[in-house]
Formats: sequence, C-alpha cells, structure tokens
Amino acid sequence: MAYSNIFLRDFRPVFLGILREKQIRPERVELKVIDDEEEGEGIFEPVGVREVLGQLAEDLNYLTIYTERPAYFYEFTETMYEENGLIVELFSKKALAWSAPCRMDGPRRRVHPVQRMGDGGENAAGSMMHAGGHGRRRCGEQRAGRMESAELILDFEWNGDCYPAQIRPGRYYIPIHKKPWKRGENLDIAIPIGYNTVIIREVEQPGRQPARDRFEEAFYDL
Repeated sequence: MAYSNIFLRDFRPVFLGILREKQIRPERVELKVIDDEEEGEGIFEPVGVREVLGQLAEDLNYLTIYTERPAYFYEFTETMYEENGLIVELFSKKALAWSAPCRMDGPRRRVHPVQRMGDGGENAAGSMMHAGGHGRRRCGEQRAGRMESAELILDFEWNGDCYPAQIRPGRYYIPIHKKPWKRGENLDIAIPIGYNTVIIREVEQPGRQPARDRFEEAFYDL
C-alpha cells in the first residue's frame, strides 16, 4: 500500500528536522534519491521529486539520483550546477541491486561512467548516467569529503518493497510513500526511518513560503 505525503510541499523544515534529530550537519549529508515510477501514482501527487529537491537546493553538497528517466532531471541538474556549483550524479535504478554492503573506503559502485546526458543518455551497459560533466574538479572535491559524511536515502517510489540492504548504521533510509508519515501533537511528525519510526519537530523557517506545487506551476505557465 502506498500513501500520499502531505509534508512534501514544505519539505525543507522536515528535512532539517531529520538532520537535527540524527545529529547530522547539513553540509555533511550525502543525499541519495530513488526516483518514483515514470507513470505511476506519483503523477497525482501535487509535489514531485524535482520540486522537493528544488526546496533543498541551497542545503546540498552531495546529491545522487537513481532514475530511469534522466531527461526529467536534465534541466534540474544544469540549474543546480549553474546556480549552486553542485554536480548531480544520475544512476540507473539497476545500480540499486546492492545485496552486499557498499564499502566507503573502496570502489563505491560497480558501474561504468558514460557520456553526459544530452549526448546520448545511457550506454549499452545501462549502469550509469552522469549529469553536469563540465565540472569535474568540483566533482572530485565532493567525493573527497564523503568519507566523513552520513548518507540519507529518500525513496520516492510508490510500489514495491523497501530496500532493506540500505538500512545500516550511518545510512538512513526513508520511504516517502511506502509507509505513512503521521502528524502528532505539538507539530511533531512521526517519520519511518529504517526499521523504526522517529519523532521529529519541524524547524521553523520564518519568512519562507511553501513551494508552489506542479499543478500551480502549470496553471501560472498558461
């Protein structure tokens, strides 16, 4: 069973609350995103993956997206590089077949880099899609700092099981739609993280307006 998530429209305070609860410095979080299905229940969700990530743009130093629709993220990755100097790494979801723990001190993925998006997409091996390749020096700097970072995985898929292989110390797996998020008393939010439910309180963001959802954007673009 899948659940709509009412907290996506104003997700940044929730994101910061999760980091605070887990005692992770924002500049040290390595965010990994599992994209939702291309034509699934997510098409009716007012706020999509791009809109959520757009709310977090100024907070991110590392971002990896696992997706089967790289073109959907093309403009987003270019904007992130041009405005924030951040290289977004795109991988096929085939790389999610991690049955063994990933070593942090060795090769991180058994995948092969291919040409940039826009130059032909995914190679025959279908294993990696890299965006924003014109900033390789910055990319090296991002990777150099990962040894001290904590991983946060946001799973936006609606169908299928969670990814238990991703649940381990130092890596926090959060299903966005596969398990319900609940509002408690005093603005508390019960969030499923790994095998547990963690209670957080949103970080107040005075002066910030919630992001417009994609249906509003389509209306104003008419």
